[in-house]
Amino acid sequence: MPMIHELPGALHPSARRSLVKLGIGALLGLSLSGYALFTAKGTRSRGTPPEAVALVNQRPILRSDFMAQAQAQFGVPFSQTTHEQRVKVLGDMLNEELLVQRGLEIDLPSFDPDVRSALVAGVELEVSADTLAKQPTERELRDYFEKHKGRYSSEGVMQLRDLLVRSSKTPAPATDRVNAAQAAAALRRGMRIEAAMSAYGLADSGHFVTGGHVDTGNIFQFAVRAKLDDALYHATIALGDGDVSDPIEDADGLHIIVMIRHSLPVPQGFEDAASRVWTDYRSDAQARVRGATLDYLRTRADIVTAPDMIR
Repeated sequence: MPMIHELPGALHPSARRSLVKLGIGALLGLSLSGYALFTAKGTRSRGTPPEAVALVNQRPILRSDFMAQAQAQFGVPFSQTTHEQRVKVLGDMLNEELLVQRGLEIDLPSFDPDVRSALVAGVELEVSADTLAKQPTERELRDYFEKHKGRYSSEGVMQLRDLLVRSSKTPAPATDRVNAAQAAAALRRGMRIEAAMSAYGLADSGHFVTGGHVDTGNIFQFAVRAKLDDALYHATIALGDGDVSDPIEDADGLHIIVMIRHSLPVPQGFEDAASRVWTDYRSDAQARVRGATLDYLRTRADIVTAPDMIR
């Protein structure tokens, strides 16, 4: 009977099956061990970095923030706070961090307007931090002032009366127009305001009333601007001392502006306007940084706009 020789290096089928099973078992054991190691609670890190007092899901609560909050909450230097006070502050900060992380987890900023507003304000403050910290030199402020001189002047002051021929129709009837024109002419000839109001049936417009009484004193120009619409305001600032406007039609009738006294704005020098220049310089710098940041973020974003919103 012929002899059958096994090839060199060949394994018996039963031996191969044993090795395969051992390999599978080893891989399964390693997989389970790795899963347990990296998912078990508290196994990510058992210590905190030197700059932190705690970690919450690997996010640090900074020691500097902890010390600042303890001092602010109890009104004493951190070294004078008690153990109980520090434990309370740390507990509060841990709770806050947990709630913040939960808010991010459920995407709270996407639907809560208060959170969105706070988030926007925080990001804007962060991108403006360098600008706010930088102190401009006097040379920079003077250069800025020279480029924007038109902004800086003393505030104009007016003493005026806004008289009205009331009309229920728009445009006003011809009789009301004639009456208003005659009243303006009489006022220009020197008729006293009270006499003209009586003779032509004029009333005070009510635009300049303080405490239930018509304000006949000095009124800053910005206050006049806030109380009048564009047509009335532009007609008003063109008047000098003693001038009377032509009748100006508005929704409530025909207005006649009597300018008793008009102190015009006076351009300011750099020294007088220095505080405003500094404020405006910083505000403009913040606006530039904000604009550049938004331009950059738009280049990174995928923004799709509804067709009916594009004009």
